[in-house]
Amino acid sequence: MLPVYRRKETLVHRLHPLAALALYTSLVVSILVLQNPLQLAVAGAGVLSLLLLAQARKECRPFIRLGLLMALLFTLINPLVNRQGGHVLVYGPRLPALGRLDITLEALAYGAVSGFRLLLVVTVFALLSTTVNPDDLLNILSAVSLRSSLAAALAVRLYPGLVVEAREMMEVQLARGETLKGGSRWERARAHLPFWMALFRGSLDRAAGIAEAMSARGFGSGKATRRRRRLRGGDIAFIVASCGMLAAALASSLRGGYRYFPTLGNPLAELNSWGTVFLAALFAVLALIGRLWKRWPWLRSRI
Repeated sequence: MLPVYRRKETLVHRLHPLAALALYTSLVVSILVLQNPLQLAVAGAGVLSLLLLAQARKECRPFIRLGLLMALLFTLINPLVNRQGGHVLVYGPRLPALGRLDITLEALAYGAVSGFRLLLVVTVFALLSTTVNPDDLLNILSAVSLRSSLAAALAVRLYPGLVVEAREMMEVQLARGETLKGGSRWERARAHLPFWMALFRGSLDRAAGIAEAMSARGFGSGKATRRRRRLRGGDIAFIVASCGMLAAALASSLRGGYRYFPTLGNPLAELNSWGTVFLAALFAVLALIGRLWKRWPWLRSRI
């Protein structure tokens, strides 16, 4: 299943694209600058609350699976290439080019935290792609560069249709009894050749139809008109909360990070309490507002 945007009646889907961009950008920056594992756990709880609030678990599942795979690779590979740390868990063999492959507790912990950070970033981008209308994002981009936004809009519109058409054509070929996977390479290439030719002709016909529609509507003959969407009270509140989240994360990182090498530090001793409490309270308030927005029609009309 393609992870695409689907309109839902949630507060996250109703956000202005600028507010959504501010929220997701502040989340990504906060995840990247925070070093303490406890603060990253708080950020992970915030990302999970947004995922549940947006009701996008099914749409984000392919992204999350990819993020889990990459996090696992980080956890497994980092101890093999990073030999820093004072607590050796496994004394490995000595290789001619790589030296002694010792696995340390510090390298394993650093790899696990880095993998978890990557998983959170992938999940945030999954939320961005599934909860923000791409047309609204491209409408913002058109104010900066009309040609670039036009090319991006055409690509966004053509690619999902191309994938669906390719899947339907492959199903038709399989229903006719044509072999697409078996046989030699030459036989598979011959079986796929009509498929690729038909897909190419269909994409050309679709592009020609879009060009004719744009010409009929007088595209490029005058000043471009843009659909403007105003910021509401809830959008401004989310922008302010995003700025507060970013400020708390940057303040926590500037006051001192977390020590992984040569020995693991104490997460509680090196924790910025005020910044962590502020982040946790901010995520809790956003989750509470989202729940109340779903159940309270008056609040839904105001935000």
